[in-house]
Amino acid sequence: MQDKELSPPKPKSNRANLLWVVKLVVTILILSYIYRTFRNEQKGIGDISTVLAEIWSEKHMPVLIVMLLLVPVNWALESLKWQTLTRKIIPISFTEAFRGTLTGLAVGVAVPAQLGDTLGRVASLKSDRRLEAIGAALISNGIQFYVSVFAGAIGWVFLENGLLMPESAKTAIGITLLLVLLIGPVAFTFRGKLVGWRAKKKVFQKIQQYVGVIGAYTGWDLCTATVYGAIRYLIFLSQFLLALSLFDFPVTMVDLAACVTLVFLAKTLIPAINVLGDLGLREFTALVVFASYHLPAEQIIAATFLIWVLNVLGPILVGIFLIWKYKWKKIKA
Repeated sequence: MQDKELSPPKPKSNRANLLWVVKLVVTILILSYIYRTFRNEQKGIGDISTVLAEIWSEKHMPVLIVMLLLVPVNWALESLKWQTLTRKIIPISFTEAFRGTLTGLAVGVAVPAQLGDTLGRVASLKSDRRLEAIGAALISNGIQFYVSVFAGAIGWVFLENGLLMPESAKTAIGITLLLVLLIGPVAFTFRGKLVGWRAKKKVFQKIQQYVGVIGAYTGWDLCTATVYGAIRYLIFLSQFLLALSLFDFPVTMVDLAACVTLVFLAKTLIPAINVLGDLGLREFTALVVFASYHLPAEQIIAATFLIWVLNVLGPILVGIFLIWKYKWKKIKA
């Protein structure tokens, strides 16, 4: 008995302690992100709490309910996309895909750019081959990126002349959009060659092992995932339009839709590492895009804040719960 008491901790115990520390750090970072967001919101233009109180009425309840019901649809589509792409490495159920998607969303606000989202999704997989799914996560994010750029380019063509921006900036944005749209088909055509090279250095061999699945996807696999991504984009767009409809703006629905695609485009093209933060960037872009329509700034901000609360804050809180439920298990594929 004394030998057992004096024996050093088992490696499994050390691993469990390390995982607990990681969970705690990630949770603190997520909660600090939420706190900063709400604190910055109080410094926004106008009293948006008053605006939100005005729309919280029986008249607007059907629209608010539809917006709320679209939240799980939005993330379910993202989960179907993730499930489709991970099948090449690890077959997972829809429930596992949904859990991984929300975990990735939560970790994504704690770690810069798309790194956190990728880590959250990959870590939630119950397999020793989980790291091979990094390539699947890159493809999933890449598809959503391209869908957003494609839709944003349509909105840009529709609104470019009416935007209050310098001509030099418009030219730069137009060229950037054109280049990104051209890169998509090229990457799709030569995806096998992009990851099929024979690396000599060990570090590159490891990278190739993790992203090699990219070359294994068929055209049908990528088209299926792209359809899920496109429908998800339309759901998100519909939610934003419903939020704007609460204020009875004297603007056509087509113009509003074009403006929203530009808001999404800015969030897609501008790196996630920014002083404004996710919500702040959306609000700033929305104010710039809608400036030519001379709409009340506090109502535009209220609409973006409402979308953030529904589509990001709620799922993030669920993601935190899933992070603490996660247990590191070494499972053979």
